This record gives sequence, C-alpha cells and structure tokens, in this order.
Amino acid sequence: MIDVVHLVWAPLGPQPFERFLRSYLDRPAGAEHRLVLVLKEFRDRSHSAAWDALAEQVPHVRVEMPEPLLDLGAYRRVALASDARALCFTNSSTELLADGWLSALDRALQDPHVGMVGATGSWESAYSAAPIWLKPLRRRHFAPFPNPHVRTNAFMLDRELLLSLDWPEVGTDKLAALRLESGRRSISSQVLARGLAIEAVGRDGRRHSPSDWPASGLFRSGDQQNLLAGDNRTAQYRDAELGRRRELARFAWGDEVG
Repeated sequence: MIDVVHLVWAPLGPQPFERFLRSYLDRPAGAEHRLVLVLKEFRDRSHSAAWDALAEQVPHVRVEMPEPLLDLGAYRRVALASDARALCFTNSSTELLADGWLSALDRALQDPHVGMVGATGSWESAYSAAPIWLKPLRRRHFAPFPNPHVRTNAFMLDRELLLSLDWPEVGTDKLAALRLESGRRSISSQVLARGLAIEAVGRDGRRHSPSDWPASGLFRSGDQQNLLAGDNRTAQYRDAELGRRRELARFAWGDEVG
C-alpha cells in the first residue's frame, strides 16, 4: 500500500484544497493507494466545516495537527504512524497535472538503485543565492551551487528508508526546514550518501537524473510542459514575464541556462 499524504493548511482557506481535490479526481493516480488528509492548524471541527464538505467527495483518512508545524515535520509524524510500503507527500499548493502521476513515481521508486523521486528538482543553493552578508551564516549548512535536491512539494520515498534518515521534527523553524530540503544534510543528500539515486519524473513518464533537470521541461525549464505536479513556485514561473522567468531559471540552474 502507498499512502498519498496531502497537507490541508487552514490559513490558506479552502481554495487550494479545492484545487488539489479537483485535480485528484480528474487525474487518476494509476496505482492503489490510501489518501491521508492532514489538517494543520484547524482550531476545531466547526472551523473545518468548509474543508470537511469538500473532503466528503473522496475516501480518506483524516489526521489532525492543530499546532503550528511546518510541512516536513508533519510528513515525519505521518510516516511514523503509517503502515504503508511507501509514502507520497503533496503540500498545500500541489496540483496534479497528469493521469497516472502516482504510478509514474512508483515505477521509478521500484528501481532498487533509486531512493527518492519527485515531480521536480532544483540545483539551487541557499548559500550561493544568499546576499554577501548572509553567506558566512549559510556556508556551514548549505553546499554551494550546483546543489541538486528533490523539491518537497510532491515527492516519494519508501517508509523504511524514510524512517532511517536523520529527519528532525523542524517545528516552525523555516531555516531548519530549508536545511532538511536542500542543506548539506538534506533528505536528498542523505539518500545520495546511501549510494541511492534521486530522480524527477515527468508527465511523459520519463525519469530524469539531476544532470537532466535543466532541460527536462520540469521545474523552471522551458514552459514546464512536462510537469507531473505543480505548486505555487511553478505557478510563479508560469505566470512571470520573460525577464523574470530568466531570473528564476538562473536561481535554479545557473547563469548559462538562465
């Protein structure tokens, strides 16, 4: 069994969840799974009435996390309580864009040489992109560009591997969450240190290693025409003017690609 974990964050209002749910219903996953809805920062049942009405459209398991907690911390909690073989995590802004999105990720993850897969990846470095006054503080925790990592808007790992990683509960510390996504001891870097690959998967079902990402048609690449799942940052690029697109592409892939 695969758990598909979707975060529903109260401060955003019901619209992002409605968008995710519409895409979930319109785009068959292609693989047997259990949908786990994590309700974050809902005060009580009356507060979640609008979300509850939407959720009634699909079979799901409901998990409540009323306290403030960043996404990666919530994912770890769900994994600890899960009995699934693998977990696919989607954040509050995720929108599914292709039929068979889950089966495409799972096929890649079934390769014994692969440890982590996602819908997008980036080479961005929080050290290299930082202003000069901040670089000394970032150097210890972030590798310089290029810094390949799977982005954590839509990604998948085997539960056994996930629970073996150094994955602290980051609470509300945004820098700690950034370190866990793209730092020297990130999820991706720990997977690579195990001798396993990280990959991004496109809507065409093709698997892309980090060296392929700039030309993959995925995150900040071309018109992102090959995206399996989008989010607020892929939408930012999609809606940007050409000059801003080039700037965003430079952050992800460097001056040559940008």
